[in-house]
This record gives sequence, C-alpha cells and structure tokens, in this order.
Amino acid sequence: MKQNRTPNNSKRKKIIIFLIIILAIFFWFFPKNILRRESSASDNTLLKAQIEAQNKAIKNIIDSRRLENSEEQIIDPFGEDGVIRILFIGLDARVGQNNGHCDAIQLISVDNNTGNIDITAVPRGTYSPLPPGKGTIPLDYYVSNACSLGGLEYGIEQIEKILGVKADYLVVVGFSEALGILRYLHLPTTETLQWLRNRQAYAIGEPQRAHNHSTFIKQMLVRFVPTENTKLDTVLEYIIYKLIKTDLSFTQSQKILNAIITMDIANHPEKIKLSIRPFYLVEDIQYDSEHIDKYLDQALGPIKHLLSKDDYSEISKETLQAKLLQTIEKNKDNLEFISWSYQNNLWLQIEDNEQSLAVQYNLLVNYLQLLSDKKECQSVLADYIIEMENRGEPLWQEKGKKLLREEIGYEE
Repeated sequence: MKQNRTPNNSKRKKIIIFLIIILAIFFWFFPKNILRRESSASDNTLLKAQIEAQNKAIKNIIDSRRLENSEEQIIDPFGEDGVIRILFIGLDARVGQNNGHCDAIQLISVDNNTGNIDITAVPRGTYSPLPPGKGTIPLDYYVSNACSLGGLEYGIEQIEKILGVKADYLVVVGFSEALGILRYLHLPTTETLQWLRNRQAYAIGEPQRAHNHSTFIKQMLVRFVPTENTKLDTVLEYIIYKLIKTDLSFTQSQKILNAIITMDIANHPEKIKLSIRPFYLVEDIQYDSEHIDKYLDQALGPIKHLLSKDDYSEISKETLQAKLLQTIEKNKDNLEFISWSYQNNLWLQIEDNEQSLAVQYNLLVNYLQLLSDKKECQSVLADYIIEMENRGEPLWQEKGKKLLREEIGYEE
C-alpha cells in the first residue's frame, strides 16, 4: 500500500500543460462543420433530448469508472506501478445521434518512475468488431463506429483491446472547447485545425493524421512546459478542468501535472516517445504555426479540386464568423438551441473577444431560465463570475454578480 502524500499547497505554473494535453482529442473537425452542425441544430426539435442523452451516457460511464477506482488511486492516481494511463477521446456527436463517433483517440501514459511519457495514437479507421443487429456492412467495421453503434462504453472496450492495455482514466471533450484552448495557446485556430485534420495529402492517409496528433502534442509539451516550478493561477486551471468530462478529480490532475513538470521536458524532449497501434510506417511531421499557411497551400492546394466540400473549404473566416453570429441571432428564442449552445460552450467559436463575451452572457441569461434548481443556478453563476474575474473582465463579472443578486437573492 502506498502512503498518503502530503498535499503541496504552493501554486505551480501548470495550466499550459493542462491545456496542451486536453488538445489531444480536439483534432477531428474542419471549421466549416461548425455552421453545418449549428444550422442543423436549429431545425431539429429533438436536439435537447439527444444532447442530454449523450451527456447522460458519458456521465454514467465516468461515475462508474470513479466507483471502480481503489482508495490508493484516489490518493495517488499513479497507483502501485507508478504509471498512469489516460485515454483521450474526441466525440463527433452529430445531430440525430445519442452516441458520437470516436474520431480522435490518444492514450497518454506518464511513468513517474522513469520520468518518461508515451503517446499512442489509434487511427479512427482501425478495424473493430461491432455489435450484432445494427444493420452494418463490412465498410462500417471501424473503431470510430464502435462508439456510435455500440455506445461509448463498448467503444472504449474495443479501443483498449487495440491498445493492449486498460486505461486508468478517461477524458472526453467537445469541439467548441478546442477553439477556445487554441486561442489560449495563441495558435491560429482555423489553420491549426486544418493542419490536424489533413489526411488527403498523405499516401498513408488516416494513420499519418493520427500520428500527427501525437507529434503536435509532443511539440506543444516541449514548447510550453516550464522548466521550473513557479506560481500557478489555480482559478484558471479550475476553469479549464470544468470544460472537460473526466473521472479524474481536480486534485488528481494537479498531481499528474506536478509529475510532468519535474521531467524537464523542454530540455529533454527524448523523454516523450510516440507510437501508433496497430503499427504503421509514419513520419514525424512538424507543426509550424508561423508558416502553416504555406504548408497548407503546398499540401492541399494541388489536390483541393479532388476533395469533397466536407474535407476542404475556401470559405473565409470572416464569412464563417458572420454566419455563426447569424445562426445565434436567429435562434435566440429557441430553447433547444440555447440549451445545446450553453452546454457546448458555443461562444468559444467566436473569434472577436467582445462578441464572444456578449454571446456568452446572453446565453447564460437564457440558460438560467431553463434551470429549475436554485443550487444549480447558483453554481452556474458562480463559475461564470470566477471565469470573468480570472480573465480580467470586470464589466462582465459585475453583470454576473448582479444576476446572482437579482435572480437568487445573493448578497455580498
């Protein structure tokens, strides 16, 4: 049995690491899909029930996994062997589906004994058996479909069989958060997502794309992980933690991040090893944010006329943003759309900071009207106020406090 460790109360600069690791599962969309999903959502009266079913399924799995954790794991997430394995899944949950596709799959193993990190990619097109009676054909037998046709729990089982190990913890996230986190890292959003989604420019296709995700994570770790422990804005870390769905506790995530900092990744990038299951011969293609436009033109320009509109789009970011704002304005009284938008952090898809803040506040006001539980309202508002304070937005922070006073009767 491991002994209980004394908590480290000093703040540490770990938020960048947390942001980078979460990015592992955001790489399955191209930006134009935003509008397709949002506009479809506005026309679908079953959207709220579908999103609730999806979220409930994820919550049930996470709650179940938490109950399976031993007392030792709760105290020390690394467990007896000193290694923690975290499975990151990006769910492409489209309208009309209660279960989303597992479209981005990465296993990150942190070895606290050796100070090494292993990042393993599983291409979404990897063969996987599917549950009987689903009306499937041979072309459907992909691990990405295991989640959508068999449910997330079934999909996780198939992924673990491919990896040959059982994950200790699970992290599931959505698309809007991807854009928000890319902005936190000051990376070009549209171009970065395009780079990460690209598979058509490679002869090997999907396996290379999956490996590119791993390469990207390694580059970000080497680039952003601090070389020494410094002060951390724990409030911001909490805000980011709230964006994800995971069976890791906030305390456990801090212990993992502390361990990663001590590895001195910036000076020892060789400590991060990449692999792919099943094995494919892939290249380590470097992500270069400063010259990403040139890379995309060279890689996709010659073949863009051969690609479907689902894979390549020349719609400008300005046009995308305008249509997104139009969709939000059009559906401002649509309760299903409001519920979906707030639960999926739709405002993070808006490039302009002031517009994003305004949309977030308006969605907050309307979302609160859908909640019947006073404590839930108070919790939502408290998180909003904390976020605005941390982001240095006193005007919006005061608006949140006013809502708390007026709608819940809170007095400072």
